[in-house]
This record gives sequence, structure tokens and C-alpha cells, in this order.
Amino acid sequence: MAAYFEQVLGGTYDNHVLPFLWLKGEAHETITEYLEQIAGADIREVCLESRTHPDFCRDGWWSDLRFIIGECKRLGLKIWLLDDAHFPTGYANGALAGDGVDPALKKTVLKHRTITVVGPQPSTTIKLGNLMDPTERFVGVAAFDAAGAPLDLALAVEQGDDGTPARLRFDAPTGVTTIELYATSQKTGFRDEYINMVDAASCHALIDAVYEPTFEHLSDEFGKTILGFFTDEPGFMNEKGTTLDDASTSSFIGRGDLALPWSDELARRLHDALGENWLAKLHGLWTREANGAQVRHAYMDLATQLYRACFDEQIGDWCRAHGVMHIGHVIEDKSCHTRLGQGAGHYFRAVAGQDMAGVDVVINQLAPGIDRGRYSYFHGAWNMEFFTYALAKLGSSAARLDPKKQGRCMAEVFGAFGWHEGLREMKWIADHMLVRGINWFTPHAFSMAPFPDWDCPPHFYAHGNNPQWPHFGQLMRYMNRMSSLLSGGCAAHPVAILYHADAEWAGDAMPIERVAAELTRAQIDFDFVPAEAFEDEGRYEVSIADGMLAVNGCRYQAFVMPGASFIGAATAEEVRRMMAAGVTVLAADEVPGALYDADGAADLDGLTATPLADVADALADAGLQTVVTDRPQPWLRALRYKRAGETYVMLVNEHPRESICCTVALARGERLCGTRLDLLNGTEPVAFDGALELAPFESCVVVLGTGDEVGLDDGANTNADDAVCLSIDGPWTVALSPAGSDGTFGEPQKLERLCDLTAEQFPGTCGTFRYRTSFELADNLAHTVIDLGDVYEVATLTLDGQTLGTRICPPYRFATSTLVAGVHELTIDVINTLDHAIPDIFALTEPIAPSGILGPVVLRGQNLPK
Repeated sequence: MAAYFEQVLGGTYDNHVLPFLWLKGEAHETITEYLEQIAGADIREVCLESRTHPDFCRDGWWSDLRFIIGECKRLGLKIWLLDDAHFPTGYANGALAGDGVDPALKKTVLKHRTITVVGPQPSTTIKLGNLMDPTERFVGVAAFDAAGAPLDLALAVEQGDDGTPARLRFDAPTGVTTIELYATSQKTGFRDEYINMVDAASCHALIDAVYEPTFEHLSDEFGKTILGFFTDEPGFMNEKGTTLDDASTSSFIGRGDLALPWSDELARRLHDALGENWLAKLHGLWTREANGAQVRHAYMDLATQLYRACFDEQIGDWCRAHGVMHIGHVIEDKSCHTRLGQGAGHYFRAVAGQDMAGVDVVINQLAPGIDRGRYSYFHGAWNMEFFTYALAKLGSSAARLDPKKQGRCMAEVFGAFGWHEGLREMKWIADHMLVRGINWFTPHAFSMAPFPDWDCPPHFYAHGNNPQWPHFGQLMRYMNRMSSLLSGGCAAHPVAILYHADAEWAGDAMPIERVAAELTRAQIDFDFVPAEAFEDEGRYEVSIADGMLAVNGCRYQAFVMPGASFIGAATAEEVRRMMAAGVTVLAADEVPGALYDADGAADLDGLTATPLADVADALADAGLQTVVTDRPQPWLRALRYKRAGETYVMLVNEHPRESICCTVALARGERLCGTRLDLLNGTEPVAFDGALELAPFESCVVVLGTGDEVGLDDGANTNADDAVCLSIDGPWTVALSPAGSDGTFGEPQKLERLCDLTAEQFPGTCGTFRYRTSFELADNLAHTVIDLGDVYEVATLTLDGQTLGTRICPPYRFATSTLVAGVHELTIDVINTLDHAIPDIFALTEPIAPSGILGPVVLRGQNLPK
């Protein structure tokens, strides 16, 4: 039997792509057209999203789904369903909107307010009602002196005529007394109609409103044509939050005016955790002082556990019981993955019920060449270090650590970048995800609305108006092939980085992306591991021995803690065990000194802080790099993956302008040699001996130890004495076939030189530019390659009437057969991006690239003996 990589090269691979198809009640003829286009692009699954369908979960919806199921069966497509009337998930198709809803099911928050009294003052009375908020319900009260110490006062709560708490009465002592009133509310001003993520019955309203009706109408297709449900960006939704100067959300525990997710069950658990005097401790929820660390951590720990159980695991369990899968993602950006508001508080718990981990990247959250600092978008700025170095690794870490996920992680990609995003950038994003362990993709999106649709472009087909669409299938085929290679096996991630959520809830904490950036730029691979791995024996199996930490079968030789003031007692104990067992343990910049879940010190006296800038060097000295280069390569990314007895090393150049030219070896001096594969363009595999050249945007896979066995050569030697390099300088002509046209080209225009076509000859245009020229060879040439240089951005080359392929990103090189002496005709079709002709809001902060061939265009080869 052929090696697995040879099977993939031969066309045997699995589908790993499930793009969004937006449904708004379109005509069935239009739906058929789009499904046929999708199936023709090497895609075998599709995720249907109401955006919004006017008859969602009513007769028109079921009728459309039955029609789509029939068409998908005809085309060999499978279906996923987005699980609400519109994103973000949690609206429950309006089940909790309007009047007549059981208040026990509605989203509830805990608020506090302070009243200051100067005493002594007998019979001080405070009214408990709130005229501004009729949903408010009294929870409790605590009293404090001027120094913040609790006061043991007789606080009498008096009932009103309706039997509910109406007044608080007490004798205020001498001095200043502060009263903290705690009350629940169902008036947040942000998505009040959404479900309560810390209440199981409220979350079940989504199942009742969407999941159960879908099963009732389409149960015969569950596990057959319908593969599962997609949950999109659910979160606590206790507030919208604002963006802070560091591009993170303001919805962090400890903010003085934050309304907190709440339920009766959460109140019971928090009472049990804090003890009888729990009300006096609650004020720590609205301060960042160190003396409130334990209560802040206790609250967030319980709230995120309830989110996991009430929402994600309840949905996941329902799906698996009905023969389908549960996938999706939460909002990870702006530190939402560790915070409240639109976040879910704890990434690993938020996706615990899913059959795949999931992340998403939207609105230019990835930008080639920009990996640090703030990056503007039309409504604010992003923290690029997080998106570049942490986002995808959060997902792939959860996929590895949770057995039910079987190493599967989905990324929603390409959405809301704007029309400037073409196949060139999409391929860069796909590589970014693949080399970090992502192996499923939800491309965003196919819109059947009239063109141009202003809703979050780009749109892939766009009724035929996207001129790059004919080559979209090349990218999908590449993503399917690569994902097939990188599934069903195991990656080598020798380092565990402690997930910082728990430490951040308690106090100051370095975010994980700071450490991840240092390791990634040094080709050191890792997983993020949450503190709960050392606390929850029911979910995690941990062993520490012989210099190795193992978590649910994932083995690590080093454990790195981002700097923090606090650490959990169980984690601290395991750190001491690791140090004793010979595991390399590093604390970046700061060793935790206190516990967030117990009194006393962390007792990590044997550990000293390692400056963040030195962490990667320390791990490299321990032999933990995926590949070792002869000189630093901060833009080289590397993944080592074992599958079915084969070992693959994926290598990616993430810089958009600079090439990589170096030698690479495996750690501890082992040679990195084997077979180099090009799964994007389908060129023949070549032998690889460790000499690495990668153009900007270029990637490759090396299958270790196979080059000599299959008798591969290493390609032409263009540095030999008989090498030829010929500049193809024209004269050129160029003609335009505009986007959305019938494919007819206009009158050719002469070019004096290669240039940006939309700056000179064709301003404000998008489409296919057809270049023509000829060149003459004095001698026969072998091993010829035509290199187009700089191109924007999809190029198809035809030489003497024979098409040599299409390149959607650099390098724009085309290998030819032997060329005989004489004149040769060259035709090159180049497709630019729609932002040249179609405006969108994303252009406010995104530059417009040039169009066409900028060159230089050269032909390289070797003279044949005469």
C-alpha cells in the first residue's frame, strides 16, 4: 500500500472544510446554483446560517431545509446547522423575548451599590426598591467601617405589603459606615432577551426552541446528511463592555461597576465556597485589591464551571445523544476568553462540550508581517500579539487535551476582512492555522444576497462577480489535503504553558501570548494547559515522572508559567513535583508568591524568575526546538506531526516580503531530510536535505526519511556553469476582462514597462488582466522555470498554448519542459482583488495593493549540449 502522503497526493483525502452559506429565504434556483458552485470547489460539507431567514424554525425554514437536503444528497454534500435565528448564539429564536416569559429563565445579573452613613445615627433606614429597575430583587447586605473592615451590625430587613424586602433598618455606629447592597437584575441594557449561561433551565430554552424542533422535522437525516450544529460566539452577555487602551475588554472581574452573571445555583455554590460570612466577602468582586483575590477567583471559577455545564456540555450531550456533533467557537479576542461580558471567562471550559475545539479570526485580526502592537480596524484596534501567537494555539491545545475532540480543531476564517482579501492572503491565513494545529475550517462566507452585499465581505462566489472564484477550489483542495495529513495523529509539542485565566482573575498576570510569541519565533512548539488540569481528576489524567509531565496523554518536557502574583494550591504542588522529577520549569519574569484559592504563600522557593526574553533560549538549550536553524529565523514556523508511521514537518514563511534561506536540522543535531511536498500547486515531490528556501507566503511539508527511498532528485541546479537566466522584458500588451463580465477581453494596450495597472492604465478596475509577449532562445534549455517576480495576485501562465498552472500566492514560478531554440509565446492572466472597484467599510484602515505583474519576469534553465 502506498504511503499515506502519497495517497493524499494522489487525490485520496478527507473533507475538512465547511463554509457558511447564508440563508435569507432565497429562491430555490439560487440555492441550487450556490450548492453546485460549492461542490465544484472541492468542498463536501456546508454550514447553513440564518442571516436572517424570515421563517426560521417555521414552515418556510423546514421547506427550504428539505429542499437543500435533497440537493446536497445529489451533490454529495453534508450539512451543519448554525443553531440560532441569528448570531451570536443565545437568542434562542426569541424564546425569552417579550412579555409572558418565566422570570426564572431570563438572563440575570448581580449588582451592588453602596450607601455611606455618618453616625452615630439610630434607626437608619434604606429603601431597597429601585424605581429605575422593576426587575431588581434584593439578595443581601453587608456593612463596613471607614477602613473597609466588616461590621457586625444588626441589619433588619423589613418586608413590604407584597411580602418582598422593602427596607433595611439598622443603628449606625459612630464614624463612617458603608453599606453594600446586593441585588439581582434582569435589566442589563445588552441582549436582555438572551439565555442565562449559568442556569441550566434557561440554557435548555435554546434546545427547546431550535434543537428539538430541528430533530422533530429532520430526525431522519441526523447523523446522515446532517452532521451537527454550529454554535457561534455565545458568551455571558452580562454587558457589552468597552475596549481599554491595551485593546482588551473592560469586562474583567474586579471592575467597580460590573454587573455579574448570576443564578440561584451560582449563589448556592458561592455561599458554600465562601462560608457563612459570604456576603461580607462579596465586595471583593468589585475591587482588584489583593485581599479580594480568593473571592474573585472563587466566583469566576464557579461561573465558568456553570457555563460549561449549563450551556456547552448540555448542548453537546444533547447532540451526541441524537447522533450528531456539536462544534463552534466563542469570542476569544480582546481577552474575552478569560473575562465576562461577551466572553465566556475560560476558553477550555467554554468549549468543553464540543466535539471539536474552535476559534475564529475576523476583521483583519491577522495581518501578514504585523505580529506585535495595536492594529487599527474601522471600530478600534486589535492586539496583534494575541492573534498571531495565542489564538490558534488555544484551539489546538483544547483539541489535544480533551479526548472527545480527537485532535480536531475548527477555525472560522476569512470573514469580514473586506474585498482586499484575496486568495493570496487566504492561503497565508490557512497556513497560519495549519502550522499551529488547526485541521478543520469554516470559510466565511457564501452570501446569496444581491451583489455587492455589504455584510462582512469578501464573499467567495458573489453571483460570479468575484473574479478569483474560479481558483477558489485550488485553495480548498490544499486545505483539505493539508488537514488530512495533519489529522488522526499526534503533534510534537514539548512545552506546556500555563493558561493564565485563573491567575488573572485573582491579580496581575502576564497574558499567555507574551510567552507564546517568544517560543514561536524560536520554533519551539507548545500547548496551553489550564490550571484545572491539576485540580479536576475526573477530566484530566496527570502524571509526572522521569523528566516528563503528561496530561491526558500529551507529554511535555517543560512547563512555563507566565509571570503572575497568584497561583492555585494544586498547581503549586504539581510544580514542586515537576521540579523534583526533572521537568524543566520556568517562571517568566515573576514567580507567584501567593495562592488564589487558599491562605498562605505559594512556597515555590526553589524556583527563580527567568526574564521573558531568556525563556526561549533556555528551552532551546534543553533541545526543545522543532527545528534548529543555522541563524535566527523569527518568521519561520514549524510543526512536527506523526501519523500512521510517517512523520511530517510543516515549514511556513509568515513574512509577506522577506524570503527565508537557511539550513534546518532537528533538535539534538539530527538531520532533517526526506521528501519535500508542494500540496498547493501539485508540483512533483523533491528530495530535501535540510537546505531550506521559502519565498514570502510559501510553505512546504517535509516527509522525514523518505527522499532516498523513493529515488527523488533535488531539482535543477540553477547555479551550474551551464545555467541560463534570461530577463523577459517585453514588449508587453495587456487587456482587461472586467469582474462580472462574460469573460470577453477589451482592446489590448501596449505597456512600456511592468507597473501597477490600476495606478496607470486601468484605474478603479477589477478583473482579469491578460498579458502577452514573446521571447527568443538562442539554444535549447532544460529544467526551465519562469519566475514572474512580484504579482498581485492570482496568475495563470500559458506558454506556447499550453497552460502551466495557476499560482495564488508567491512564489510565482512555473516549471516547463525542455524549451527548444526559437521564439516562444507567453500569456499570463492576472486577477486582482475587488477592493479596486467595490468599496467597503474595511477599506478605512486597509491599504489597497497594486494590480498586475510588477516583475521582474525571468526565465532560468540549463543549456543542453549541442
